[in-house]
Amino acid sequence: MLTNVLYKFFILSLIINPIFFSCSRDNSQSIINPTEIQKIYPINEYLLDILEPSGIVYNSINNSLMVVSDGRPDIYEVSLFGVTLNTIIASGSDMEGITLSRNCDTIYVVEEKKKLVTSFNLSGIKLASFSADVATNDNSALEGITINKTSNNLFVINEKDPRMILGYNNLTERWRKTIDYASDISDIYYEDSTNCFWLISDESQKILKLSSTGELLKEWQIPFTKGEGITIVGDKIYIVNDSDGKLYVFQKPS
Repeated sequence: MLTNVLYKFFILSLIINPIFFSCSRDNSQSIINPTEIQKIYPINEYLLDILEPSGIVYNSINNSLMVVSDGRPDIYEVSLFGVTLNTIIASGSDMEGITLSRNCDTIYVVEEKKKLVTSFNLSGIKLASFSADVATNDNSALEGITINKTSNNLFVINEKDPRMILGYNNLTERWRKTIDYASDISDIYYEDSTNCFWLISDESQKILKLSSTGELLKEWQIPFTKGEGITIVGDKIYIVNDSDGKLYVFQKPS
């Protein structure tokens, strides 16, 4: 009899106080899982004959790619399959990014340790330089450069401390935006057709797509670190890797 009474009391307590047996489950459901970032993978890769490639841009006149190295002072022209076509002897130092003027007749690079934006002609002769100094650490300074070919505005990125995009018009800073979407930023490409920025992060292993005002639109995970340069050719993304010296080709995601 006593056993039956205890059993009925136990069942009644479950009906009245179900929270005792459900709190653990409820707590787990209250944790919101972060949105999964889509992973994308290379469709091709090519070994470059370039030491520590650190920046890349498309040359629309020659249908080729221009690449800089932070290990050598020269500028390289390579095919879309990674074959070296030409070497421009230049006097750059620790070059970390590259872009081309609208007519592809002027080369702009960033020199990290000097914190300079420097321009060269196609013969490698230095034309001009200006300072872009926002870094608090010499090893976390300028990393990439791109150009809006309609306005001729240049955009430069600082890797970290602070992570930032700087916009220049006629060599004068007109705009800056702090970037909080990755632990570092390694290069930048402005896509004229969409009026958007594409960034790559070495440490976070990400490609980021930003609006023209620097707001995050989309991001994708890539399967390697040391992605140091990014450019777009049609529906393909080209990335150079500073560590393994390879050129990686991705299908551009929508």
